[in-house]
Amino acid sequence: MSSVTDARRAATARAFEPALEAPEEIRLRVTGAIPQELRGTLYRNGPGRWEAGGFHAGHPFDGDGLVSKFVIDAGEVRFRSRYVRTPKYLAEEAGRGARVRGLYTQASGSAANIGRIPADSANTHAVVHAERLLALSDVGRPWEVDLDDLSTLGPCDFDGGLPRLTRFSPHPKIDPVTGELFNFGLDLAVGHKVPAGLRCYRVDPHGRLHNAGLVRLDQVIVQHDFAITSRYLVFALAPITVDPARAALAMLGRGTYGDAADYRPQQGMRIVLVPRDGGQHRVIECDPFVYVHIDNAYDDGDDVILDLVRYDSFDFLTTTLKDFRNRLPEMGKPARMRITKSGRVERADIGELDALEFPMHDERRTGRAHRYSYFASYHPDRDGAIVKYDHRTGTEHRHTFTGGEFAGEPVFVPRSTKAEEDNGWILTVTYLAAEHRTALIILDARDIEKPPVAVAHLDTHFFPGFHGSFTTRVSAVG
Repeated sequence: MSSVTDARRAATARAFEPALEAPEEIRLRVTGAIPQELRGTLYRNGPGRWEAGGFHAGHPFDGDGLVSKFVIDAGEVRFRSRYVRTPKYLAEEAGRGARVRGLYTQASGSAANIGRIPADSANTHAVVHAERLLALSDVGRPWEVDLDDLSTLGPCDFDGGLPRLTRFSPHPKIDPVTGELFNFGLDLAVGHKVPAGLRCYRVDPHGRLHNAGLVRLDQVIVQHDFAITSRYLVFALAPITVDPARAALAMLGRGTYGDAADYRPQQGMRIVLVPRDGGQHRVIECDPFVYVHIDNAYDDGDDVILDLVRYDSFDFLTTTLKDFRNRLPEMGKPARMRITKSGRVERADIGELDALEFPMHDERRTGRAHRYSYFASYHPDRDGAIVKYDHRTGTEHRHTFTGGEFAGEPVFVPRSTKAEEDNGWILTVTYLAAEHRTALIILDARDIEKPPVAVAHLDTHFFPGFHGSFTTRVSAVG
């Protein structure tokens, strides 16, 4: 390993030191000039601390969710952040963290784990819909957070509409035309009438939840993401399967729930197209592969196009990420799938791109054909970057970072509601390793290779997080 790689990894590792929350609003120092047309709020969510009150996380997924917001208004940026007050967080604050069990983390003493499910950290996504801000994760159900002061309002079950034994995925999709939010969750109810499966939901623009169907499963799988088109909910069911014997041992406290899942390519893979109008599901079998995140999907005549980021191995999740305090994992390769009317599935990597994650697009194009995709890039032997890919021309452009800096998910904000695709800005929360601080970096999406349009600097650091949302809503100063 080179000295440059060693230095980069050492600098990056400090990003995973626990972050302090900022419960009172702070005006950030800005270099450059915030565009006057750029106005709104960027919400972010991700794990912010991994050691507290005796708890010591064995995986980044077990860190406490830190919701942050950057309010951009009149050329200024105001910042606030607060941890979601889950039972896990409160136990750690009370000094009882050693008895908390995570997805990949055991409580102290084997008997303390018997019969206990993983604690919800509410640490994966911050989604705004129907005047609600929801903190979401794979492990639990929605937590509602105040849009302005980020205080935790409590669990959200959509006025009793969300079944008690059903999860709610951290990757809902909002249709930009109808304003509906679609999502799914693992349904843990088992019986003659309701077998285990993925329960599908539609939340109307007023925040009312409706049942949108059930994707039946013959075994429990790990399903993190999905997509929508104008016709379908699109599921690519990779064979990342929970082994019943390992799960039983985990229930007895002998092993973690996270390690009960494994990739089993011999089981094959299924694409399931769930009609939004409630018609019969289409199920298409295809060659298996590993992926975590989906970029977008759309109807192309009678075919369906699905863009995602694939991996060569499942090891990045089960092995490499456990060493998160020392290094970031190598990332994946963007790929495009075509699901034909005749039931054939074609898959091809997109360009020569690799070491990418957190795929994004202009969300006005969600469920519709998109020309541009944006990614965060990190590799132990390369500088971090934000990458833009033009699907029409096959060209890529990079904004490169140096010195161990790395950016989180790139969020595209259009210059106006009627602006053409790519006419806007990329907002990305970035860890500045040399300063051990975090900043919001604003790039011109049309020319991301140029220096940032503006940078809003924090005096402290926090891990850039996993996912977030931009809304044109601007809260009052407070």
